[in-house]
Amino acid sequence: MNTHSLLTHLQSRLPDLLAVYLFGSQATGHASSESDLDLAVLVSGTLDPVALWRLAGEIADIVYLPVDLIDLRAASTVMQYQIITRGRRLWAKNEAAGIFEAFVLSEKTSLDCARAGRTTKRS
Repeated sequence: MNTHSLLTHLQSRLPDLLAVYLFGSQATGHASSESDLDLAVLVSGTLDPVALWRLAGEIADIVYLPVDLIDLRAASTVMQYQIITRGRRLWAKNEAAGIFEAFVLSEKTSLDCARAGRTTKRS
């Protein structure tokens, strides 16, 4: 995978791009010849799903693999947690990605406590 070309293309197509994450089998080293490329993008707002789908096709042409591209902010808390804890951040514009990651960890903790019937104290 040509990471530089991939990141350059994403940065040019998504002016509000804050971070790019690789997740799934490509990130864990368990990819096979039939594996796709799982990517999540963090932008300052949200992305149009159709535009995101088109962008996934453009990236597939660059990396010569099928691409699953998701808007990290629009994903469920559990999916966000999986991506930031089991995936790999490929690029970040600034500290906003780290702040978002801390928010996701906090939300996941609150979700786990709620599911267990506990509450978390917040100051």
